[in-house]
Amino acid sequence: MTATFTPAFDVNPTGTTAALGRNLRLRRLFAADGRTLTVALDQAVPRGVAPRLATIGSTFASIAEGEPDAVTITKGLAGPLLGGNRSPMPWILKASMFSVEFHPTYDATIATVQDAVRLGADAVAVGISAGSSNQVAMFEMLTRVVEEAHTWGLPVVCHAYPSGEMWGDRKGSTESVLYASRAAAELGTDIVKTWYTGSTSEFAKVVEGTPAIVVAAGGAPAESPLDVLKQAASVVEAGAHGMTAGRNIWQAPEPGKMVAALKAVIHGGDSPEVAAKLLD
Repeated sequence: MTATFTPAFDVNPTGTTAALGRNLRLRRLFAADGRTLTVALDQAVPRGVAPRLATIGSTFASIAEGEPDAVTITKGLAGPLLGGNRSPMPWILKASMFSVEFHPTYDATIATVQDAVRLGADAVAVGISAGSSNQVAMFEMLTRVVEEAHTWGLPVVCHAYPSGEMWGDRKGSTESVLYASRAAAELGTDIVKTWYTGSTSEFAKVVEGTPAIVVAAGGAPAESPLDVLKQAASVVEAGAHGMTAGRNIWQAPEPGKMVAALKAVIHGGDSPEVAAKLLD
């Protein structure tokens, strides 16, 4: 029999404990259906400053028109993007960072739990490179962040990727993704963001084996917007709680329309083909 895990936002803590704050912040990141479409805008350091990230103000404005459930940003973007907004959207502070060219399997600490609390973030996110020579250090970092964040009622998101060199040709397999996702969950992570494994049945194995809230990473730029929408539908069918997408949203011709189309799939239950009409 397959185990069923209860997401943290389905629990109703009472009193004045940190669990209440953690629960309320988690709820802000998800819609009433328990799903989320989060937009990642933290790729300038790991992948380079793409044109749409160079003009971050107008890119963010377009994304905001689609009303995503949350955004993931670094602390230096919080003020410029959210500070002047009277109704700022929920946001996740990215507190660690790798670099594809310079340190691909080591997430350096670039922010703290205190930063997240001070700046009004709804969660703090850090990454791990499972199967790398840096795995031990990454696990230790995640453990410290979870302990401190939960003390202050702050949820933790882990970008749990099996990106390590020790996987060999198994990197990206269901086995490796499940290992990374399960490790993050066992260290106390609230939300695990991990690689999509290519099909509903294979990603369902990751969801079923992870005692935490699972969302899929949007991944590399897709060949067509319809492919992105099909992935979102597959992720939801697999039992995950949504998607965090970056390049497949902010590199779209009209990012706000891409957000709306993805929300139609993730929250509205529309087929990818129907949702694609919102891109016209």
